[in-house]
Amino acid sequence: MSAFNINMECFSAPFSQDIDELLYGENPASKEFKEWQSWNACIYDCILKAKELFAKVEDLQAPLVWLLPALEYQGELKQLLANSLKQLFPQHVNHILFYGATGANAMVELVQKNQWKKVNVLAVDATYKANSNSEYIYQGVGGAFTTVTAGTTGWMQQSHELAPSVDFIKHNQLSGMFSNIALNSKKQIDFICAPGNGVNHESDVWLTNLELLSSLINEHTHYELPNYKLGKIGALEGLVNLYQLTSSPAIVNHFKHALVISQEQSKYQAAASYLWISEEVHN
Repeated sequence: MSAFNINMECFSAPFSQDIDELLYGENPASKEFKEWQSWNACIYDCILKAKELFAKVEDLQAPLVWLLPALEYQGELKQLLANSLKQLFPQHVNHILFYGATGANAMVELVQKNQWKKVNVLAVDATYKANSNSEYIYQGVGGAFTTVTAGTTGWMQQSHELAPSVDFIKHNQLSGMFSNIALNSKKQIDFICAPGNGVNHESDVWLTNLELLSSLINEHTHYELPNYKLGKIGALEGLVNLYQLTSSPAIVNHFKHALVISQEQSKYQAAASYLWISEEVHN
């Protein structure tokens, strides 16, 4: 499956139950927050959310991919969540990705590799929103259920790179990623979906590396900063980015080449970039 369509069947977050309202409506600073207890408690809430979302899946014959919190380097927590899901859904936990916001793009690679025509995708993760002091505060666990189907036209993933790091500022993986994109891509980038969060400027290190893409961007390049609106929604963010990329008329009708940048700085520190092209695909 090269080109694909994403249908958001269900979006459930503490601050919004409607994906379109979250993306295109007004999102003032949140006033209600949930007290953070521990990662064990958060994983328990993730399991409850997983049960809620799984109940909405009607076609259980289609492959099912789970997008989960960024616990790739947290062995005990990762195993706890994986084992719990396997006990609850023993026939449906063959594909679980612990990459947080970057999981959706890994999912697309998995779909392409297996040549699936239709895939159910469940995403579950902790969510955070900015308060009146511009600080990200835990709000609870959110989830999303989407179906991904193959198409003869649409968006296809041209490149995908994930680079782990202990320290974003010191290691700055994005410079290497952007250099690779500038070297290997010949097409102008007209849409960049970036992770600017509007709270901590140090997490917006992608801005300092834009000059490396100077051969591919210009004054007409459009920038979308989802975290300004979304907060931090972990594994849900990748699906939301792809949903917007494939469903928004402003994007679909006007842009042909998009760069999606993700920065996962919680339990699994990594950065990722994905270059997408929108064109007719001959399968």
